[in-house]
Amino acid sequence: MPDFTQTDWYRFPLYYDTVYDGDSPKEAAFLEAVLRRHGRGAVARGAPARILEPACGTGRLLIELARRGHRATGFDLSATMVKYGRQRALAEPADVRRRLRLVEDRMESFRMRGPFDLSFCLLSTFKYLLTEEHAHAHLQRVARVLAPGGLCVLGIHLTPYERRTTDREVWHGSADGLRVRSEVITRPADRTTRLEWLRNRLTVRRRGVRTVERLETNWPVRTYDAAEFEALLARTPALRPVACYDFSHDIDAPRALDDSQEDVVVVLRKR
Repeated sequence: MPDFTQTDWYRFPLYYDTVYDGDSPKEAAFLEAVLRRHGRGAVARGAPARILEPACGTGRLLIELARRGHRATGFDLSATMVKYGRQRALAEPADVRRRLRLVEDRMESFRMRGPFDLSFCLLSTFKYLLTEEHAHAHLQRVARVLAPGGLCVLGIHLTPYERRTTDREVWHGSADGLRVRSEVITRPADRTTRLEWLRNRLTVRRRGVRTVERLETNWPVRTYDAAEFEALLARTPALRPVACYDFSHDIDAPRALDDSQEDVVVVLRKR
């Protein structure tokens, strides 16, 4: 078994984007479809929206949204990811850069001036909020900065507490002579602590370089089944659930918020 260096994979934004950036156009198209179907006012008719992404990472999806004419603001706890996103944005045309803003901040205590038409957190990063208090505080702050009728889109993996084996997912990406394999292992959850541990292993190969880079990160996330997630959402009555989808991001394939499938994307509307 090859040795992996223990590290924080968010220190390697290039590898992160190599794996995930290929999905940005599809995810952006889904968010635009959500605005048209569930939004209010001009954005429902296709007008540019004011969009916020908490835990935005490198801002890859915000850059795509800014290219489409939206005003895109994001924040992340990782200074490395934010810095990389800003540098990456320098390659964009001036009008795209004017519509884009990336800053450092925390999900449970962020300070932003709205109003925004849409806030989104698609890739289960909402579960990085490890306590009920922090998760609730985040939703309250999102509700505060949304315009009336504004939308909050949350994508998370629900936890099947009965599963006692590890779950494994693998992604591959390549760009500019770089090939990255990302393997995420989810260990069985502890229902008492409401935590489950994830392990990410990155295997990185560069064209013309024989040495293979292997990096490993371990971190906990908060767990939710459908009932626990619904109970949390009910604590923020300013945000009302209006639709649910899955990680296929197909606007024409709504689903119920239940435990029949682990991946859910919930659309909330500010009253």
